[in-house]
This record gives sequence, structure tokens and C-alpha cells, in this order.
Amino acid sequence: MTSKLSKHPHISSDLLNQWQTIMDILSVIMDVPIALIMRYETAHFSVYVKNDDQGNPFDIGEIVENGTGSYCESVINDDNPILIPNALLDEKWVNAPEIEMGLINYLGFPLRWPNGDAFGTICILNTEAVSYSEKQQQLMLQIKNIVESNLELLEKNQQLEVLSNNLQYLANTDDLTGIWNRRAFIHESNKELQRTIRSNHNTCLLMMDIDDFKVINDAFGHEVGDEVLKLFSHSIQAAKRPYDVFGRIGGEEFAVLLPETTLKQAMLLAERLRKKVAAIFYYTGGNNISITVSIGAYELKEDETNILVALNKADKLLYAAKHAGKNTVMAEAL
Repeated sequence: MTSKLSKHPHISSDLLNQWQTIMDILSVIMDVPIALIMRYETAHFSVYVKNDDQGNPFDIGEIVENGTGSYCESVINDDNPILIPNALLDEKWVNAPEIEMGLINYLGFPLRWPNGDAFGTICILNTEAVSYSEKQQQLMLQIKNIVESNLELLEKNQQLEVLSNNLQYLANTDDLTGIWNRRAFIHESNKELQRTIRSNHNTCLLMMDIDDFKVINDAFGHEVGDEVLKLFSHSIQAAKRPYDVFGRIGGEEFAVLLPETTLKQAMLLAERLRKKVAAIFYYTGGNNISITVSIGAYELKEDETNILVALNKADKLLYAAKHAGKNTVMAEAL
């Protein structure tokens, strides 16, 4: 039986230590020198966990190649437990690599991830012929179930983490443009403000509004308007610096927080963004739509630690840019 390998959760050192303890207890209860958890890979098995006993000749990470007819390989291929009281009495095992080590006795169970992918085996080995009782085999089965329950819990925790990340992304992202929404922009900007205040660096804020956006919506419809918003946000996203915080504040209003930036530098960046937006054209229904943007540039004072205050002041500068004829950048006097 073959198994398609997929990405599975990392096994923590704490869990490995727990399994190590289980292997130690198992070897004592079953009175065997060797108790192992073997990890299955496409080309081989490796010793993943072993009991701490001088009689165990295996090392962690030791490889047993597939295709050699090993006991564990048969367990995975058959997807069933295997009991070998004495391998010397069964010609099936004549070429098994364990025979060369004098390990003629084996009891092993398959270990699988919840989706059926092979994780490996849990097994005990001995140099003496032993026929394990039904109760002993039931004990091994219960330990196998414990290990597989651990694997299931790891998978569920990973799924919960992915779900949590997805929910956080949806909660923080503007669903149209894919950038930070107002809530996330405020949160990320306030975090950045705390950092820049500690480092005593200048911080500026750009407030942007697409000129005559209502005209575009009224003339061409909201679907075209949405495409214009996406083109605009993608253009700014591509042009801004990696550490700038960019978000949609609402409607056709956007903001960019510029850490470690003087007002003079912010003006240069704002002008570059203005020109980049002016170069945007959207072709629809025989019409070539061009857009422009008005920008208010504000340099935060040293004691301004709340982005909402800065947004309000930058918005007033944006309002002034609109009244100055649009498609322009307005800032406080340098």
C-alpha cells in the first residue's frame, strides 16, 4: 500500500520527549531491549524515537532503506500489524536486514496521519524468540492509538492556526483592494508610531482621495469604479516603500504612513505617487478613463501618538488640495 506524502505539522521536542518516555516504559513492560518509533519517508525509514537502553543498538536518525524487505516496510505495505515470533522459522524474512543484527523477534503497528498518510511504525524487537500474548498485543495497540491521537491533535491545531490566520486576514483586509482596511491601518500605524517615537525619527502621513470618483461611478457604473479603485491601490502598493503602511480609509480615500520620513521627503514621495496615478488609464466600453489624485501631506509632531489625530489633520490638507484645483499635493509650510 502506497501513501501520498503531504505537508504535515512539525513534531515538537516536547512531544518527542513524551514519546521517548513511552518507549522507555514500553520496553520495560514488554521486557525487550528495543522499542522504536520509525519515521516513514518515500525512500527509507529512519529511527525517530528509541528507548534509552544500552541494549538498543539503533541511533536516532539511523536509516533503513526501503526495498530491503525490512519488518517495518512490510507493516506499511500491508497496512497491518505484524507479529514475528521467530523470523528464522519463516523464509519470508530470510533477507530482512534485521536478521543480520540478530533481531529475530518483532511486533510492529503502522502509524498514520489522520488523512491516511503513513507516518511510520511503532515496534519492539528482540534477539530472542517470543510469542506475545493477546494482552501484550492489545497494550501495543493502545500505545499506537495514543501516538496517532497526538498526530490528530497536531493536525487539528495546525488547521485551527490556518483558520485563525485566514480570519485575521479577512478582518484586517479591504476585500476589494486587498490592502489594509481602516481598522487595520489604524492599528498598524499606531504600532509604527510607538516604534518611531522610541527611535526619535520623523514620521509623515499622506491622505489621498481620487479626484471626481463619483463622476466615474455615475458615468460608467460601480463595477468600473471598483476596477479603478483596484488599479489605484495596486499602483500605490507597487510604488510605496516596503515599510510604509498603506490602507483604504473608506470610499475613495486612502492613507500612507511614512516612517522615518521628513516632510520634504514626504512631499517628494507624494509628488511621485501623484504622477504615477495620473499615468493610469482604464479602457472600458470604448472609453479610456484617466484618474488623478489629491494628496494632503502632514508631518506628525513629537507628542502625537494617535494616528486618528494625524488623519484628521492630513484630511484638512487634503481638503485644501481639492480646493486648490485637484491633482495636487498640499502640505503645511516647510
